[in-house]
Amino acid sequence: MIPIKDHVRSKSFPFFNLLFLGINIYVFARQVILPDAQALQFTIDHAFVAQRFLEDPLAYWFTPLTTLFFHGGFVHFGGNMLFLFIFGDNVEDALGHLRYLFFYLFAGVLSLVVQLIVVPDMATPVIGASGAISGVLGAYLVLFPLARVTTLIPIGIFLMPARLPAFVFLFLWVVVQALSGYLTIMAGPLDNVAYFAHIGGFIYGFAIALSGRRRYLEKFRRRGIYGTYRSR
Repeated sequence: MIPIKDHVRSKSFPFFNLLFLGINIYVFARQVILPDAQALQFTIDHAFVAQRFLEDPLAYWFTPLTTLFFHGGFVHFGGNMLFLFIFGDNVEDALGHLRYLFFYLFAGVLSLVVQLIVVPDMATPVIGASGAISGVLGAYLVLFPLARVTTLIPIGIFLMPARLPAFVFLFLWVVVQALSGYLTIMAGPLDNVAYFAHIGGFIYGFAIALSGRRRYLEKFRRRGIYGTYRSR
């Protein structure tokens, strides 16, 4: 399923969400523009490699953060940016700007830890914003469960548009992540996707939003948060 847009109107300018989008775009553009060897070195220098980090944490202290802005290809980058653009602004609006800044970065770092605990591959670089964005999705599920998400659903060779409640879309998304993670454990790696980073980030975002849900949603009370949303 491919989300196209949600239908919750933010009350504030999503400064940090746009900043994260901008940094990701800038970094990915450099990965694409640089010659292959330089692009690879640029990525490796800023990627999180557990073995390297544990051996010399002072030299690589920044990599748990910088790795959140690197991607492994156009599909990886495009999918992450689409999800961040659609869901991130409303979560920033509800949490507040500075809280969202730290929430996003901590979700990304925590997702790395979860991935390493479940799949202790110490030598392979882990890159991407997926863990942090999964935290955003977990928070969105708690804060805006009834928001409508315009989604393209593949049916054969066709894509059918539908407006799904956010809790349906995100429930299906997390089920796919959980099943893929389970298959990774049972049958070995399916691909190079860090599914447990997704799951860890999602659970963190869900828990943080749930712990302060009443406070975060106070500004949305007049919009009928449990019912219909104003479209944008």
